[in-house]
Amino acid sequence: MGFVVGLIAALFLALVNFLIHVIWVEIPNLFHGPVYYPLIIGIVGGVIVGILQSKLGKYPRTVHETLHEFKATNKVAYKKNLPRNFVTAIIVLSFGASLGPEAALASILGGLISWIGDRMKLTMAMRTELLELSIEAMMSSIFYAPLVGIGESLEKQLVKDQFRNRVRKIILYTITTIAGVSGFTLVKYLFPNESVFTIRIPAVDWDVKVLLTIFPALIVGIGFGYLFQLFEKYSEIVAKKIKQPILLAVLVGTIMGILGMISPYFLFSGEHELLGFSKDVVNFGLPYILLLAIGKALLTNLCFAFGWRGGKIFPAIFAGTAMGFALAELFPYTPGLIVGIVVAASVTIIINQPYVTAALLLFLFPIQLFPFIIAACLLTNKFSKSVKQVN
Repeated sequence: MGFVVGLIAALFLALVNFLIHVIWVEIPNLFHGPVYYPLIIGIVGGVIVGILQSKLGKYPRTVHETLHEFKATNKVAYKKNLPRNFVTAIIVLSFGASLGPEAALASILGGLISWIGDRMKLTMAMRTELLELSIEAMMSSIFYAPLVGIGESLEKQLVKDQFRNRVRKIILYTITTIAGVSGFTLVKYLFPNESVFTIRIPAVDWDVKVLLTIFPALIVGIGFGYLFQLFEKYSEIVAKKIKQPILLAVLVGTIMGILGMISPYFLFSGEHELLGFSKDVVNFGLPYILLLAIGKALLTNLCFAFGWRGGKIFPAIFAGTAMGFALAELFPYTPGLIVGIVVAASVTIIINQPYVTAALLLFLFPIQLFPFIIAACLLTNKFSKSVKQVN
């Protein structure tokens, strides 16, 4: 199953990348793409997404919605939902939404496992474990983060009599992930893509002055994480007041197109653009970098709330990276460490999983920064819990 998960994830991303190339490269080249081309695509995509939302409902499902449906009904509906999740996700991602593929892939895997479970007469315990392992293997493959599943296990409260189950799950996860990454890599080899999920940052000059950058970076990262959540809250409020799927989708498509005319970094999930951005950022000024960070965070939440549904982790990492580079403009000493801490703190606030966040970032940043990243994740999580207790 792990190998199949890797194949599905890679084939899905290969199809999305192919359609992105057709829509955003081939077609504009035929017509000598005008500067307002992103606006045209945003509006056209908005009409299509709006119609699909009004006819089919809220698709694709998120990871949390998929898991909730599974727990509530003991399965994930696949006869109608599987093609709906697939089609809507392809449209949303191909037309440039600032969202990631993990939501659609989780819902597709959930439907596939329910279909397998029905035919193999699997018990609920086996289906549950298979679904969890498959989603974790998928996350490990697309994020190039093989320790995500172990991070998920560490998030749960340690109970002595569950220790054997946890160890067993980690062993199973390791086997599943190796198989999943193998399947993912095989398809990547068959359909090569130069874009990779990585970042280039300056080497850290290990000096006592490093300590002076940690606290400001942690504060900015936490603040940016809460700003992301604030955008999420008010985007949902506005969407509930309008209640017109087509109008909402076209509206956010228009906003997306206007921002795409300003910078292509506003478009797409951000994983393929992260390396290029980290190289180009030295040529950008502080106001432009701040605009990218805040605009990306706002657009991601507007896209999701207004019907362009998908995952938020990739764009959250990109937006956090931009905010980190913005802070590095003010504190140019050890910019790599500043960026790492800002991203770690902000993503921890956004997804509320410190160990998973650390696992996601392990191979994104140089390995020598990992002790600071895991420390930032844990400190941020402790601060977040304190805030919740006070409230």
